[in-house]
Amino acid sequence: MGMDYKKANIAFFFMVLSTFVIMIYISFWQAFTGKNLSLPINNALCELMILIPSVAVIFYSGEGLLSVIPLKKVKISTALLSVLYVITLFPLVGLVNAISMMFVDNAVASISDQMVEYPMVLMVASIGLFGPFVEEIIFRGVIFQSYRRTGRVLASMILSAVLFGMMHLNFNQFAYGAVMGFMFCLMVEATGSVIPSFIAHAVFNSYEVMTIYFALDSSEEVANAETLADKLPEGVMQALMLIFLLVFSVIFTALAILIVKKMAKIEGRQDYIDNLRFWKKKEEPDIMNMSGGQVEEKKQSLFTVPLVIVMILSISFMIYSAVALQGV
Repeated sequence: MGMDYKKANIAFFFMVLSTFVIMIYISFWQAFTGKNLSLPINNALCELMILIPSVAVIFYSGEGLLSVIPLKKVKISTALLSVLYVITLFPLVGLVNAISMMFVDNAVASISDQMVEYPMVLMVASIGLFGPFVEEIIFRGVIFQSYRRTGRVLASMILSAVLFGMMHLNFNQFAYGAVMGFMFCLMVEATGSVIPSFIAHAVFNSYEVMTIYFALDSSEEVANAETLADKLPEGVMQALMLIFLLVFSVIFTALAILIVKKMAKIEGRQDYIDNLRFWKKKEEPDIMNMSGGQVEEKKQSLFTVPLVIVMILSISFMIYSAVALQGV
């Protein structure tokens, strides 16, 4: 049988349902025990709810893990460029994050108080390494590669990125998660491996974690210092920040595209990036999956009934959560 877009959608369906189940279980556990589940364990459980359904569906399909997930070695220069690549994405992510925060709260900031209760090394291992490992294996590996076999590479990148953002189950992380998911797919397409995207994802998450700890250490100094932001009206400062981020996003995202093209050239996959076009369809350089699986010749919709159902459930939950938080 093998993996295809239908099985990938079933995997995502059970990922979300499993996550809902574990969230309900944790809520009941906290209500009955009066204790909060530790953040590292909470994170581990959530990642396992992503990993286990996907692996189960792959085994059910009869296909091997390594034939679905592209884990080929890449050159050292490619690995180093993946770090530079994610650095150039910070302005774009910052812009999307700032826009989303005009409507909803910052999801990462909301758990910062819990995070700093644990050693930074533990949280880097949990959020900075384990999370990216699972998410790259599943979303840029299983989901993207299964979609890609339809021959609709660009559509596969977009939908897998949207699902990656949606898996966070809040609008703030959905917004910048989808953007980063797409940019990580570009990297996988350029290199033929999820290793560079894992490196980039790990660098991003680890930086976010360490920033929270370092910000806590310097919070008193910042609070006592008078800044330009204190002198300007809030609306003016917000507008200036958005303009600043927009300008830098354009510049640095252009650099990111150049970097991903360089990675493609290093890995001998320049045609894969050159053949990606938003404005017209072109023939793919080959019709083989990165991991060796055969691509379906007939192009078709990537949506199925289970996917539509679980997307509606996820969006409904995100709306409910956003409204509930606004009411707090």
